[in-house]
Formats: sequence, C-alpha cells, structure tokens
Amino acid sequence: MVKLWVFFACVALMGAVVGGSGVGVNWGTQATHLLPPKIVVQLLKDNGIKKVKLFEADPEAMKALGNSGIQVMLGVPNDFLAALAGSVRVAENWVVNNVSHYVSKYGVDV
Repeated sequence: MVKLWVFFACVALMGAVVGGSGVGVNWGTQATHLLPPKIVVQLLKDNGIKKVKLFEADPEAMKALGNSGIQVMLGVPNDFLAALAGSVRVAENWVVNNVSHYVSKYGVDV
C-alpha cells in the first residue's frame, strides 16, 4: 500500500511541474490484487488526476468513472483490433456497448 501512495505522490508532483496541461495515468485491470474501482477513482481525484486511459472498457471501472470529472480514453484490446478493422458493424457495436452506454447511463466523459 505504501508503494501505491508513493506512486500517487510522484504523479501529483509531476502534475504540479507540468502546469496547466496536467497529468493523466494509465489504468490497467490485469493484476492479482486489484483495488475496487471506486477507491481507484477516489485516489485519482484526491491526487488531482483529470485524465485516465483504460486499456479496455472494464464495466466496473467505467461505472466508477461516471460523473467523476475525470476524462477517459479507452483502448481496444489487441485481440479485437482485427475484428474492429474488418467490419463497420462490429466497430459500431463496440462503440455502442463500450462507449455510448457508459456516456448516456453513467455520465462517463469519454
């Protein structure tokens, strides 16, 4: 837990150095000891983080980011890129399920 606080302290200091443009962080969900998404969002807010990149549209992370004031950038999993590139319908469905749903229902700023 100490390492996590040191990380966020360093990020907060970098944000102060960068100035008005701020700092964003990457949030991956493939780990063995994940913190609950609501706690992660609160840590981000407490440390002045205004932007986050998710490597995939994790449902619980997306819900927790709703109406948080944190801007979200979504990644597409590598194993899904070919399917998205090969079909407009698949791409549209991905956007509906992974972006539009969370924007309209939870207020996520994607």
